[in-house]
Amino acid sequence: MPAHVINTENYTDALDAIRDILLLYVDMAESYSGFGHASDVNVTFDPLKYVDAELDTPSGYAPLIDLDFLRNGSAVLILCRLYDEWCEHDEVRGLLYKDAIEGGRLRFTPDVEAVTKEALRRGHIPLEDPWFDEAVEPIYQRYVVNYFERLSRMHRRAGGDGFLARKPTGA
Repeated sequence: MPAHVINTENYTDALDAIRDILLLYVDMAESYSGFGHASDVNVTFDPLKYVDAELDTPSGYAPLIDLDFLRNGSAVLILCRLYDEWCEHDEVRGLLYKDAIEGGRLRFTPDVEAVTKEALRRGHIPLEDPWFDEAVEPIYQRYVVNYFERLSRMHRRAGGDGFLARKPTGA
């Protein structure tokens, strides 16, 4: 299956997917401090559309979207759905995603790809088995926690774009 190409005609759909990923990340952080049951409940886009998407940016323009964030978030969403299946059934079959996972479509996020492949290989995983929880923790740290930590360190600096020089009050 050829990769979905994001361009000036359809990039707003990718922006909607990015909004869903941000909502997913917030829910993961606030509700579970990691992966949890039904963390994907508010997500409306198909992650297979973007997990290996390509970006067609017109020459001389900035990228239309953050492609890495979109791909990574799409892969995390697939893993959330497998994790949710495990929470409900003590089993990971991943019928909607199995062909994509086994076909290498998660190659842009090799750590997520490795966990999804192993979860599918294991199939039945008792809830008492700590493997899945231990396997997803570094992924949560890398994609969700690190994203919010990066955001928390961003601020406007004097002389930077968007900084308005202001005189101190009472000067």
